[in-house]
Amino acid sequence: AWVFPHGATTSIGTGSLQQGYGLKQSVAALRARTGLDQVETIRREGAPIPLEPLSRWDDGRNVVLAGDAAGVVAPASGEGIFYAMTGGRVAAAAVELALVTSNPRALATARRQFMRAHGQTFWILGVMQRFWYNTEGRRERFVAICRDRDVQRLTFEAYMRKRLVRAKPLSHLKIFVKNLAHLTGLVPA
Repeated sequence: AWVFPHGATTSIGTGSLQQGYGLKQSVAALRARTGLDQVETIRREGAPIPLEPLSRWDDGRNVVLAGDAAGVVAPASGEGIFYAMTGGRVAAAAVELALVTSNPRALATARRQFMRAHGQTFWILGVMQRFWYNTEGRRERFVAICRDRDVQRLTFEAYMRKRLVRAKPLSHLKIFVKNLAHLTGLVPA
């Protein structure tokens, strides 16, 4: 879910991977929790967003996608502003290159450059999402794992730097052992 102020107006919204998700009810609940249920609604809109980077961002002629349209919403966290801004920056550079060289194939450099910088992060977060979010029980175990201070430290570093953290091997080993304990049921969710 998100709440973004825009001067005198505010944008609020939510999303889900869950089939049959009650979008209108969820937004109404979010408005109530944030005290925005008494505020005038100016406009309602929504659209599906690809949940992983599209395999192609350009048409090879004169269009290149960026941001949500290109699917640069981080799996597992849903974070997208940083990746949208980064995707916009590389798309602008690709457009400039295409114009300077009169070569529309240069538009394809946007996705390549983005994936070179962030592809590994998206892949790992995608694996985590597919594994930990596929049942309610696993989601609860994942939440329990996230209470761990080592996990919180590494996650905070990775989130703030937007790249995988190469921490002390002992921290990774401790987290791995804790994951195994949760997966095997040795630790209650």
